[in-house]
Amino acid sequence: MTLPRPVLTPETFAQSSRAWRRDHHRNYLVMYSSVWQAFSTTPELWALPPDDHMAHRGDGVFESFKIVGGRAYCLEEHLERLRNSAAALSIALPHDFGDTLPLLKAAWHLGGIDDFTCRICVSRGPGSFTVNPYDSTGPEYYMVTLRLGRPAPDAYERGVSIRTAPFPAKSEFAGIKSCDYLHNVLVKKFAKDFGADYAVSFDSEGFLTECPTENIAVVTKSGELLAPTWNRILRGVTLSRVMDLAGGLVRAGTLKTVLNEDIHRDRLWDVMGEAFLTTTSFDVMPVTEWDGRPVGSGRPGPVARELLRLVAEEYASDGPHTTWLKDWPEGLWRKATPQAAPRAGSRSKRVRPASRTGAAGRRNP
Repeated sequence: MTLPRPVLTPETFAQSSRAWRRDHHRNYLVMYSSVWQAFSTTPELWALPPDDHMAHRGDGVFESFKIVGGRAYCLEEHLERLRNSAAALSIALPHDFGDTLPLLKAAWHLGGIDDFTCRICVSRGPGSFTVNPYDSTGPEYYMVTLRLGRPAPDAYERGVSIRTAPFPAKSEFAGIKSCDYLHNVLVKKFAKDFGADYAVSFDSEGFLTECPTENIAVVTKSGELLAPTWNRILRGVTLSRVMDLAGGLVRAGTLKTVLNEDIHRDRLWDVMGEAFLTTTSFDVMPVTEWDGRPVGSGRPGPVARELLRLVAEEYASDGPHTTWLKDWPEGLWRKATPQAAPRAGSRSKRVRPASRTGAAGRRNP
C-alpha cells in the first residue's frame, strides 16, 4: 500500500527534524534529558517519550527560575518547592536531580548568555499510556533553558489590567506545582479573549486566590500588605521574598503590616488602595485596572514600585538568595541525593503513590 506519510528511521530523523524549525526556536537555548543522558542545543530535536505520564496525563512537577548576570535567583527555594511537590505526588526524585547544579552550569556554558530562564521538570516517567502510576518504569528529569522574557519597557510605568475569571480556582492541589495546567490555561485564555493582560480567580467560597502563573497581593487604604493565605494558593517563591522585603517597609513606616489573609470579593474594593502581581519573569508588576475599574489612582502605586526596586537590587547582589553559577559551594544541593531514584538497572524499585488520606491529598504547608 502507499503510505500517506514516510516512516522515519534513525538515519532520516535528523534530516526530517530540520524541516520543523520555527521562528520561536530562536528563544530556546539548551535541553537536558535524563532519558538520553545528554544535552541538546538543537530545539527541533528536543523531545520526550510520548508515553511519559507527564506528556499524556500531566503527571509531573516543575519549577521555573531565572538567571540574571550569571546569578540564579532563589535557586534553593525553587528546588525545595520542587522536591515538596514531587513528594506530595509520591514521585521519587530521579538521580539527575542531585546533579542539578552541575547540569545548570553546563547549560549556562552551552547557552552562551548570562540572562535566561531555566525550567526543570520531574515526570512520573514512561511506561504505558494508562493512568496507572505503577506502569511507569521510573521518574525522568528534564531541564530546559530559554532566553529571559521581559515585559514591554513601559509595562511597569502604566501597570497591567486584570479581569475576574468566571470559574472558581483550583483548590485541592493548589499548593503543588504540577504539570496539569488545564485550569491555568483556561483562565489565561479568558483574559486574552476579553482583552485583559491577566485574569484572577476567586475560590468557591469567594476568596481571592491567584492568576494562572502569577500571585497577587493588595495594599489596603490603611497601609496593610495582604496576600491570600497559603492554603488557597501556590506558595510563590517571588511573593514570599517580596513579603520578606516588605518587612523593611514596615520598619520604615511605609506599611503598617504584612499579612497572609483571606480576602473576600465582597470587601475587596472597600479596602484596596493598590494591587500588584508577582512572578519569576517580571518580579513585581503593578495592577492599575481590574474588571474595567481603576485600582487606586489608576497609576502604579508606591509600594509596588519600591518592592520592584528591592527585588531587582537583591538579585543583582551577592546575597544569600543569589547563586553564582561560576562558583557555588560544593554540595549546595547534595542533600537531595539520598532521596534520588536509581538509574537503569534498579528502576523496578518504586515509591508507591500515597493513599487518599496520604500526601497526595494534602496541600503543601
